[in-house]
Amino acid sequence: MLYQLLSLIAFCFLSLAAFGTGRPLVRGLGIEEDDRMSVVVWSIALGLIAAGTLLAVLGLVNLLYVPLIFALTAVGCIWGLWEIVRVRLFAETTNTAADLADGVESYLAEEDDISDSPALEKPPVLVWCLMAAALLACVGSLIGALAPPTAGDALCYHLELPKAFLLEHKLAYLPYNDNSTFPLLVEMWFMWGLALGGGVCAQLVHWGLGLLLAAGAVVLAKPIIGDRWAPAVGAVVLLTPGVNNQMTAPLNDVALAAMTTLALAAWYRAVVDETGRSWLLAAGLAGGAAMGTKYIAAVFAIAVAVTWLWAIVRHRAHPRRRRFLIEAVATVAVVAASVSGMWYVRSAWHRGNPVYPFLGEVFHAGSDGETPTKETLPASKSRLGRGIDGLAVAPWQITMRPERFGGRGHQLGVLLLATLPGLIFARRLRGLGILLVVAAGYFFIWFMLRQNVRFLFPVVPLLAVAVVWVWMEMARLGRWPRAVATTVLAATVIAMALVPLKRSGNQFRVALGLESREDYLLRTEPAYGAALVANIMMKPGERVLSQDYRAFHFNGHVVRENIYRREEHYDRQVTDPTRLSDHLLSAGFKYLLLAETVPADDTRFDPTLSRMVDAQLRGPTAKKIKPVTEYFTDDADGLTRRYRLMMLR
Repeated sequence: MLYQLLSLIAFCFLSLAAFGTGRPLVRGLGIEEDDRMSVVVWSIALGLIAAGTLLAVLGLVNLLYVPLIFALTAVGCIWGLWEIVRVRLFAETTNTAADLADGVESYLAEEDDISDSPALEKPPVLVWCLMAAALLACVGSLIGALAPPTAGDALCYHLELPKAFLLEHKLAYLPYNDNSTFPLLVEMWFMWGLALGGGVCAQLVHWGLGLLLAAGAVVLAKPIIGDRWAPAVGAVVLLTPGVNNQMTAPLNDVALAAMTTLALAAWYRAVVDETGRSWLLAAGLAGGAAMGTKYIAAVFAIAVAVTWLWAIVRHRAHPRRRRFLIEAVATVAVVAASVSGMWYVRSAWHRGNPVYPFLGEVFHAGSDGETPTKETLPASKSRLGRGIDGLAVAPWQITMRPERFGGRGHQLGVLLLATLPGLIFARRLRGLGILLVVAAGYFFIWFMLRQNVRFLFPVVPLLAVAVVWVWMEMARLGRWPRAVATTVLAATVIAMALVPLKRSGNQFRVALGLESREDYLLRTEPAYGAALVANIMMKPGERVLSQDYRAFHFNGHVVRENIYRREEHYDRQVTDPTRLSDHLLSAGFKYLLLAETVPADDTRFDPTLSRMVDAQLRGPTAKKIKPVTEYFTDDADGLTRRYRLMMLR
C-alpha cells in the first residue's frame, strides 16, 4: 500500500506543479477569469503543455536528469501553493444564482418556442444519477491505474521511450524503434511521472488526463446548454467504456481527446461567442498540444476548418467579419505550429519524413530504399470498405462489434447510439449544430482513413453535448413516456458505471497493497520474469535483442528483433549458424530474449532468431550462447508462451 500511496502523492505533486505553471499563463491570456472551474481546467492544461514543451527542450540539449526534473517540479508546486493561498482563484468568481438561470433563451434558435424549455428547470434526478455513476466509473478506473502498467503499447512505446530518454538524459533518436520520431508530447508527461514516481505515477497521469477530458467537455458545453446541465456532459464522457478503460493505462488517445476538446472550446469562445481574441491563443496552444500528441489531430483540425469555411461563406457580405475569421485561423495555425512543430521537424531530420511512417509514397523515407512505410489508405484498416453502404452502417457496427475495429477495450458504448437519434425530435440549439458538423466531418475522414474505434475519442465530448440536449428535451414528453425513457437510460448508465468496477477486479488486490507489484507482474506480464533475471545480471550499457515487444520493465536498452532484422538484415549476413553469437556481440548485444508460442504460431512471434539460436546450440560453438532462464506462461488466447533468456559470450 505504501508504494501506491507514494505514486498518488507524486501524481498530486505533478498536478499541483502543472497548475502552478499554467495559472500565470491563464492570467496573462485573460481567459475565464470569471469561472473558477475553467480557471483550474485551463491552468492545468496550459501548465502541462508548457511543462511538456520544456522537458522536450531539455531533452534536445541533453539535460534530462531526474534531480533537475525534481527541482523544476518543486518550483511549480511552490508557485501552485502560492496561487491557492492568494485565494484569487475563488475570489474572482462572479457567477450568481441569477446568472446561472439567465440567458437560456440565447441558447435556442430565435424561431423556437422556449416557453416550456426544460433548460429553465432544475436538472432532474437523472443528472445526479449520472454524476454518481461517473464517480463509480472513476473509482474503477483509478483501481486499474494503481496497478503496475501492463498494456502492450505502453510497454513498447508510451513508457519505454520516456524510460530510454531518461537513461540517455536526452531526446535520443532510436533507429530501431519506429515510434521514437512520433509526436511525443504526452510521452513527455509520462516521463515526468516516471521521474517522480515510476510507472504507476505515469499511468496515473493518463487517468488524470481522463478527468481533464471530462472537465474540458464541461467547459465546451457551458456556453451551449448552460451551467446546470454541463456537468452531465462530463459524466457521459467518463462513462464511455473506451475512455474509462484507457484511463487505466498510459496510452495517448484520451490525452488527444482532452486537447482537441479544449481547442474547440477556446475556438468556440473566440469565433462564435466573440468573447475575446485571447481565446485564439488558447485554441492554438491546445491545438498544438493535440498535434504534438498524435498525427490524427490533423483530421480534427480539418473537421473544424469545414465550419470555418462555412462561416466565411455565410459572412461574405460582412468584410470585417470575414477578415476576423481569416486572422483567427492564421493565429491558431501559427501558435499550434509553434507548439507542435519541433516533433515534425525532428521526424523530418531523422527519417526524411515529417509524418513517418505515413505518406511514404510522398516522402520516400528510408535511405536504402527497402525500409517499409505504412500505406496512407491500407485496405486492412477499412473493415467496412469506403463506400456509402459501409458509412451508413458504421455507427451500428462500431458500437455493437467493436472487436472488429480495434478491440472491445476501446468501445464507445450504447449510450450514444441509443440517444442521438432523439435529435430528430429535439429543437434546434444554438451552437450544437457546429459541434455536430465537426463530429460528422471527423467521422467521415476517420471512415475513409483508418477505422479504429479509439481514434473516435475526440468526438465523444461533442456527441455527449448532443446526448444531454436530448435528455433535456425529454422534459417535453408526457409523463409516462418520460418515465419509461428515464428508467431505460438510468439502467443503461448504472450498467456502464459497473463495468469499470468489474474490470478492475484483477487489479483490486495490488491496488490496495494486498498483493505485491512484483507478484502481480509475474502473474499478468509474460516478459516480466525474464526482465527480473536480466536486471540482476545486466551491466550499464548492455543491450537485449528481444523477440517480444514488451521492453519497459528491463532496466537497460531493449531492441525489437523484427525491426533490427528489417533494418540490418542480419539474418542474411550470418550465413554460418555457428557465427550468430559473434555477429550479435559485435553489434553490441549481450542478451537475447527468445519468445515462442506452443504450439508454434508464427504470426505471434517471428521464429527467425529462435531458429538461428537453436542451430548454433546444436553446433560446435554452442558454449558461446549460455541459457540463463526459461519458463512458460499462458495467455488469454489459450496459447502457451515459451520465453528463453540467453547470454552471449
